[in-house]
Amino acid sequence: MPAMSDDLQVRVRTDPRLLCSVRWLVRGYLQGFGYSPERTEEVVLAVDEACANSIRHSYAGNHHALLVLSFRALERWIEIELEDTGTPVAIEKTRAPKAEHIERERLTPGGLGMYLIHRAFDEVLYDPGTERGNRVRLRLNRTQSTGT
Repeated sequence: MPAMSDDLQVRVRTDPRLLCSVRWLVRGYLQGFGYSPERTEEVVLAVDEACANSIRHSYAGNHHALLVLSFRALERWIEIELEDTGTPVAIEKTRAPKAEHIERERLTPGGLGMYLIHRAFDEVLYDPGTERGNRVRLRLNRTQSTGT
């Protein structure tokens, strides 16, 4: 199997004001592959949530660390990978709550974001580090786009 190569990779400081640029990048990348505007916006929101979760939880609000986003088109998937070097997230915190548990009174902090991430992507693969860092691969099935 050939090695994965990134179509695009960007390093972003963890200042929440820079997430606007991330949203534009994700939107443009998906539009290039023919995803519908509705599907694109759903994914843009989910990537924004994943980045915000990293800033909030892994980096504890530190606005001077870095996130690395990689974009790649594989045979079956469009993959967006997010990596940080912050505190690893407990794997149980990465699971999506069931839709019936999405109620304001019962939702835990971050629960809605995890729900949105899992709802937007066909596969969500978390790989927390043992001492430092997290990596999440967010995958969209390419058959959902109308482009090549």
